[in-house]
Amino acid sequence: MISWITLVLIGIFLVILMMVFKAKEVRHKLGFVVVASIVLFLVFSFYQVYMTQKLDFTSLDGVLNAGKLYVGWLGNMFGNVAKVSNYAIQQDWTLSNSSVSAANITSAVTAAVK
Repeated sequence: MISWITLVLIGIFLVILMMVFKAKEVRHKLGFVVVASIVLFLVFSFYQVYMTQKLDFTSLDGVLNAGKLYVGWLGNMFGNVAKVSNYAIQQDWTLSNSSVSAANITSAVTAAVK
């Protein structure tokens, strides 16, 4: 059964989509894709936090607690993305391995093109 919060979130998403379609400033499809992607991310991520934490929206304390949990979840997610990016940047990406050489790569590319 679909809960009322899911229906509200879908309604908000549809209203935002209608506003984007009607807005004269957003003329490029890329702008629409970016906005739609951000909204979809926010809706689905909030839904994930809602389902895992069993949040209560019947009181002001419950709403404030949900906001704190969601902001904390987003902060942790961005922190993890930063850690993974930093780890990838610090890796040695040179072709120092003896089994991988420029000649092997060139021959593999040439064979793949033929």
